[in-house]
Amino acid sequence: MTRQTIHAVRLGIIAGLCLIAAARGASASIDISGSALVSAQKIDFDSTSGALDEDFNFNDPRVNLYFKSTISENIALNFTLWASNDWSSANNRGNAGTVVFDDAAELRGAFITIKNVGGSKLTLKAGKVPISYGYEAPNRTANGDSTKNDFLTNSLLDMHGNDEGIALSGSFEASTTPISWEASITNGGAVTDGNPSGAGGQTRSNADLALAARITAKLADNITAQASWYSSDQSKDGDNDALNIGSSFFVTAVQDGTATNKNLVGLVYAGQGQGSAYDRDLWEVSAKYDYGNGYFMGFWGDINADTVTPGASREWKYWGIQGRYNVDENAYVAARWNALDPDYAGAGALGKPNLLSVAAAYKLADNARVTAEWTSFNEDGGGFSNEGTAVGAASTSDGRNADATALTAGISVKF
Repeated sequence: MTRQTIHAVRLGIIAGLCLIAAARGASASIDISGSALVSAQKIDFDSTSGALDEDFNFNDPRVNLYFKSTISENIALNFTLWASNDWSSANNRGNAGTVVFDDAAELRGAFITIKNVGGSKLTLKAGKVPISYGYEAPNRTANGDSTKNDFLTNSLLDMHGNDEGIALSGSFEASTTPISWEASITNGGAVTDGNPSGAGGQTRSNADLALAARITAKLADNITAQASWYSSDQSKDGDNDALNIGSSFFVTAVQDGTATNKNLVGLVYAGQGQGSAYDRDLWEVSAKYDYGNGYFMGFWGDINADTVTPGASREWKYWGIQGRYNVDENAYVAARWNALDPDYAGAGALGKPNLLSVAAAYKLADNARVTAEWTSFNEDGGGFSNEGTAVGAASTSDGRNADATALTAGISVKF
């Protein structure tokens, strides 16, 4: 059976389950929505690597489908499907980046939602759920969906992820301040599923679960504050953590496409094997001010990745600001700047790499938007793209300039 056939069968099964579930009760229903994104991007790398200095790509069309099957007033099934022509990112330098998938379709999320659990006002999600961390994850460009993002690309760190587990959410008022919260317990890493029938398949245990929490407070009609925390200890299992950090193509693929930046180990992925992988703790605070014709916001956070390997522990502080101005009801302009600050022994010449983006958008219709964006990456240090630096060793200048700029244009549609 070909891969394409397998994907078609998967999609058919999921669609069938939704339809069956919706048909089983008079109050049941099924909602299908989606989004699509087509884009083109020109990247100019300020380096000395010849043919790879400049890339132009018509990026493959990407489509997201969202299925929601309402079983009853308080119970629903949710599925998110991502589809594209090729999972290998056209943004990766020389098409030799570090994140490559063969699949043309992915079941990105699949969970059951139960509202008013036990007569309370709490909502429970169980299955493959979004990790409850950070301000950006719910609003990022996710495959074919950029409708919640004022830009086409994502921030320098682009922290997000889905993982198998449970999530609980609710809201309350403290004095007159509305507060909402969500918390999740998930696997935290790649785990081989067990077989409840006793037929085997469990290759290792998973005692190192990941914990996440996010709380949002509406301090005034136009002021919102948020705090997040995430903890995942994969030091025993050696798993790659499910929370994706540092997926920006400027971070992971500014070299010649031959290796991942060793100075980012612990930030980008776990990567050191059983007994010597990373115990990661993260926190972030952010605030947003809506001024009528747009908004301003800022965030600040810390990533602490510890390991028993001498000299290989990592700590990064990160921060940024972002704003938008609505020209009229159909057009807006937006700007974003964020940076990383390595704060560990051996950081050497890393500097404070940063990313600046400016975007302009125009609404073509109620469900369609065209966006143009200019982005500039500044490594601010000669060692940031040092692919030859050994894990744990002090950073030294690699003799390459990893600075880069990108022009991106795209059309997004919501249906």
